[in-house]
Amino acid sequence: MAFAAVGMRIVGLGPGRTIVYDPKISKEVRAPRLAYPMMHPVLIPHGSKLYALSRRPSIVQGTDFMPWFFVLDDLDAWIHLPPPPVFPCRINPLEYRDRPEVRVVSYALVGSHILLSVQQDKGTGTCAFDVDAEEWAMVDDKNLPFIGQAVPLGGGRRFVACSSAKGGEPAVYDIEVLRPGTSGTSKTELNIVELPVESKGIVPGQLLCSMGKGSSSSFDIRSVDPGPEAMMEKARIVHRTYSQVEGDTAGTDNSVYIVKQQRQIFKLHDPFSHLAYPSPVVAALTM
Repeated sequence: MAFAAVGMRIVGLGPGRTIVYDPKISKEVRAPRLAYPMMHPVLIPHGSKLYALSRRPSIVQGTDFMPWFFVLDDLDAWIHLPPPPVFPCRINPLEYRDRPEVRVVSYALVGSHILLSVQQDKGTGTCAFDVDAEEWAMVDDKNLPFIGQAVPLGGGRRFVACSSAKGGEPAVYDIEVLRPGTSGTSKTELNIVELPVESKGIVPGQLLCSMGKGSSSSFDIRSVDPGPEAMMEKARIVHRTYSQVEGDTAGTDNSVYIVKQQRQIFKLHDPFSHLAYPSPVVAALTM
């Protein structure tokens, strides 16, 4: 199951079930059911809408079978949308016998566009979904240069993500989607540049999360002593917060200066049941 914050509510989506939790009343509220099950979808909130995309699209009927892309508008009803062009939408009988393995490896919400790259045998490039026109377009013949989700570093075009070229180390990117006619062509294009970073080191943890106003956080769960049968009796949540420094202390030549604000460690202990080992972080929400 995957989770996302939509407005002041938390939405969870898994096979055959949609959960909407309202923190104000500490209760679940009515939620529309998605008739097409997804195991661990990519959830991208945008305003009052929530976009759900299959992380591992399948061409065999069952979990993660088409349609692969939906939008939940104002928590009212799921509506299916056209699939990304990098998904196995049209395959011939020979390709069906040797079914392609497609997996979403990187994505980001940049303005009103959802950027997406997948991993498969051959390079597929990057496509973008215009949430206003509800249309996909190929914007680059190369994949996005990071792994997982790129989260905004405050406002503007700066994003932080784990670089695929640097073995998962954090990097800061300037990302811009150019609409048709902006760069003198009739196509939607992508402009992405990795910016030099001046920092004593950013620990990405298991999950990066945007905090707004130039701040970001990382989370990971550390085990103390894995018990018998790969279970944990005690664990610690490590939370690190980083902020972008502006002004005279910032670096030169378009470099980004990032400092660590704090590092917090929380003990996690359930007196009634043990945690599975390992226990990865699957969601971190800011509201």
